[in-house]
Amino acid sequence: MRNQNTGTTALDDAVYKDVVVVGNGPSGMMLSYLLAGNVPYYTGQPHPADEMLTARLRSSATGGSLLDQDLQFLSQGLEGRSRSPVSLLADMLLHPCADMGLDYPSLLEWRHEPFLQVDHVVLGKGPPGGVWQMMDGNVLTISLGSWMELPDFPFRQWEAIHTAGGPQHFRNSRVPARSVARYYSDYVQAKKLGRFFRNSAVVTAITPLEPQSPSSACKNQSEVSGPEVRARWRIDGYDATSSVTFSYVCRDVVLATGGHDVPNMLHVPGELENPSWVMHNLSQLEKVLDTIAANQGMCRCRNGTARGAQCDPVVIVGAGLSAADAVIAARFRGLPVVHVFRSRTPQFSGRQLPEDMYPEYHKVHQMMNDRGRSYRLYTALAEHKVLEITSDRKVRLQSPDGKVVVCTASVVAVLIGSRPNLSILPPELNLAGDSSRPVDCHANPVQVELFSYAAVRAPEGMYAMGPLVGDNFVRFIQGGTLAVATDIHKNSSRKEEMIL
Repeated sequence: MRNQNTGTTALDDAVYKDVVVVGNGPSGMMLSYLLAGNVPYYTGQPHPADEMLTARLRSSATGGSLLDQDLQFLSQGLEGRSRSPVSLLADMLLHPCADMGLDYPSLLEWRHEPFLQVDHVVLGKGPPGGVWQMMDGNVLTISLGSWMELPDFPFRQWEAIHTAGGPQHFRNSRVPARSVARYYSDYVQAKKLGRFFRNSAVVTAITPLEPQSPSSACKNQSEVSGPEVRARWRIDGYDATSSVTFSYVCRDVVLATGGHDVPNMLHVPGELENPSWVMHNLSQLEKVLDTIAANQGMCRCRNGTARGAQCDPVVIVGAGLSAADAVIAARFRGLPVVHVFRSRTPQFSGRQLPEDMYPEYHKVHQMMNDRGRSYRLYTALAEHKVLEITSDRKVRLQSPDGKVVVCTASVVAVLIGSRPNLSILPPELNLAGDSSRPVDCHANPVQVELFSYAAVRAPEGMYAMGPLVGDNFVRFIQGGTLAVATDIHKNSSRKEEMIL
């Protein structure tokens, strides 16, 4: 049962859309492609490794699109790297046998059916692509390049065209973030989705509406069929470029905001009092590291270490991949590193990141386990806790045996994860599985219905997808977009039948 929260009734001059998507990263882009009237159909080819899935597909797909199918029936019995059955289904159709290292063609074909287009808008703070447009372009993706692609736009074909004469990547290789960011920008243009996107749009509030009377007024009301306005949600915000405010009302709102809005904090004295040299963002850190390296006149050896480093160390706090990226960035510039983490071992596994594909992370994994004894200009302080960061660039740490260790830092990077910012929702609306704690994309994601991605703890008409619900890889996001689009289309058809 969904909680039925009450909300405002004011529509004033708000613009009506059937669907408002909050977030223009990969999740929002994929959903927009589906809502623009682009529909997936099963090709009829057998799945190369799952005869039962082939049988279910063939018994269900009697000429209809995947949006007309029973996703729960098709998804039964599937296993893989995602906890979402519909994400596994979409992945097995789009990337058959990907986990086996095989390269089979997709089992889906896409058709444009204009009569299925849904009136919608996608709101994003920056250009299409979300966080990918803000990442350091030199960082390699964790996933393979082909797993970063969006529907009906093969990444390798795009890369062959746009990197002619430049470096080409193998099928089973990672790619620079700059390539992914450009690919996502080109996707919106290639698929003619620009008319649905409103960029530089900062959403400030999402509010449930009380039921409206037929006399309620809003812009574009003439476009709404039936005897009453169907708006159930109001979205307010402003344009980051012009500061002009906007308001939308809609039948359905989809949260696709990602999970990297707010960095996690240590909550120790001095952490927020020295923002010029205590930071929580890798991109910001790299700019500072460039300045430090330039001022020190560092000369790097081939192995990334420095000759005669004279600056205070870069203190990096964290045991995950972001912290590992910071270690790599500092060593690449020949700067000394003190790496502090509370666990005994890295949070990422050397087995999950094989050396042939992830050599840089494998090296950091070795360094952390070795405690830095064999690596010049690198010191690992495992099981240490940060107590305080002082204004004179001292970091006070507590060792496993309770002793206080003090180290002087040139810069401190606290990279211990991040969380989504859902302050745009009413305070009483906590969508997490455990409502006593805030949403966490890994430990406490938004609770959604498995085959529609409708938010369980929200009034009717709210969906969530992507990292918010635990789909933290682009490869598995497509299942959520399929679930949301399917439910929106089915609900629209039912309402139109009731009106007729």
